[in-house]
Amino acid sequence: MSQSDIDLSKLFGAAMSAINENRDELNGKDEENHPNHGDNVYNNLNVIKNTLQSQQDQSPSDALRAAAEAVAKDGKGSTAPQYAAGLQQAATQLEGKDELNHMDVASLLNSMLGGGGQQPGQATADPMSSILGLVTGGQPQQGAAQSSQAQAILGKVLPAGMAFMRAKASGADTKSAAMQAAMSAMMGSNPLQAATPGGASGGLIAQSIMKSLLG
Repeated sequence: MSQSDIDLSKLFGAAMSAINENRDELNGKDEENHPNHGDNVYNNLNVIKNTLQSQQDQSPSDALRAAAEAVAKDGKGSTAPQYAAGLQQAATQLEGKDELNHMDVASLLNSMLGGGGQQPGQATADPMSSILGLVTGGQPQQGAAQSSQAQAILGKVLPAGMAFMRAKASGADTKSAAMQAAMSAMMGSNPLQAATPGGASGGLIAQSIMKSLLG
């Protein structure tokens, strides 16, 4: 998928499919509260996807801002305000852009799933590190430590994965080795092994969107 072909509504549609396929397991992870985490996340992604689809004639920042307002209003569960805040942050970061590139999508996920939220003056977190951490079992909370397994995977494949993303963003041909490394890191792990419902759903969302983006 080239940067000019990036359709955020389709990417969120891919995330919806992944959540739907694992909805029962996500609900089962939410034993301490009502067992509806998967249902709530699916609902919230549906709200986001439908809003983005209806805003395709708007700039990315305006579309994301509309999606943030929609999920804040019609979302369910604890992820609704989290997603709304992350989408608002991403909208601000993308102000003035007419087209998205692959790193923009990585930054969007970083904000929405909890890796963002930096205060003014703070260094921006590396979006690919945060996303790979989510997919390999890290927690979707600002400042949370990654597991030793996640750190090991990141240390081995992140350089190649970043090279892949930069090549895609610049429109260059992708070397097969970088492609395999990035895909292995993001697609070869099971986000459902995360300790919390939010960790599992966040990992699934990141994994499915990046998989769809990388094609």
